[in-house]
Amino acid sequence: MRCVPAGLDGNPDPIVTPERAGVLDLVLHALAAVNRPRVLVGIDGAPGTGKSTFADEVAMRLARVDLDVIRSTTDSFHRPRVERYRRGPASPHGYYLDSHDLDAIIGRLLRPFASGARRVQIAAFDEAKDIPSPAFASVASERSVLVFDGLFLLRPELAGHWDLTVHLVAEQRRDEGWRSYLYDDLPARGPERQDEIDARLDRARWPRYRDGWRLYVEQVDPADVATIVVDNDDFAAPRVLAESITWPPTGEPHAVDARASTQPSAEPEM
Repeated sequence: MRCVPAGLDGNPDPIVTPERAGVLDLVLHALAAVNRPRVLVGIDGAPGTGKSTFADEVAMRLARVDLDVIRSTTDSFHRPRVERYRRGPASPHGYYLDSHDLDAIIGRLLRPFASGARRVQIAAFDEAKDIPSPAFASVASERSVLVFDGLFLLRPELAGHWDLTVHLVAEQRRDEGWRSYLYDDLPARGPERQDEIDARLDRARWPRYRDGWRLYVEQVDPADVATIVVDNDDFAAPRVLAESITWPPTGEPHAVDARASTQPSAEPEM
């Protein structure tokens, strides 16, 4: 795999199990059903569901069959802080509507890549430094795959650009992480305990992120429209909750590999 922009934070040493390999193999088989040379894959999910790691794993598997793979993420296309927080730092609508530069994602990456451009922009902004930080990637082959992860990928502005989408859920793990953040190492009792909880809630801007994600779910219902829905609570044993893959007739050329089988198997022939 090559062409990885800043902003990606996946686990460099992900868990390897037969169960996880089976889910990733299903994604590769679904990609084989896309009959076009340039394929755009969106890995969607709430914060903490494991999007970047899952996308990296898909990209690594694709690279092993000598495909030209480009990686990018919404985290490389943030808006400047003043724009993200213009509705207020705790605004759910600001989180959903103002976090990312959708025009840049579409106009500089998704559309050019899909149309066969040989050079695309894979990053535009450094969120931590709050400054522009453009990065570009050369696309060497006509048969290439863009693996893009991030928040809100099935929103109306982006939904029509993907050939395949994977929506990750991990509610139990996210809830456990949230409870740990709120309640670990608190003062034993008294007003200090509640004051510390209130301070942690304020630092986390919890209405912004909780209710902002809820706005997206209520508008889009991503688990209903994604190609594949994966319960990623247990990294060692993820589960496919739903899939809507249209398998092509045997012998048609596929973007991922014309030799790929038309039904899932334990070891896909890519």
